[in-house]
Amino acid sequence: MALGSGKDGPDFTRIILREAKRHLTDDGLLVVEIGHNRAELEAAYPALPFTWLDTAAGDEFVFLLNAADLPD
Repeated sequence: MALGSGKDGPDFTRIILREAKRHLTDDGLLVVEIGHNRAELEAAYPALPFTWLDTAAGDEFVFLLNAADLPD
């Protein structure tokens, strides 16, 4: 469900981004697999400095963010 949730795909990812900061230490990292929604996610959060990680499937499915860069 998390890889293809909601009308445009990343509904659960939006929840994770909204809630993650309160569950991480100040120097924590968030790593999330999103499926095929990179373009939609980057369009929805243009100010977030996503680091896209290389995986066996490619470089558009897993991102990393520092806790300090997450929205409050």
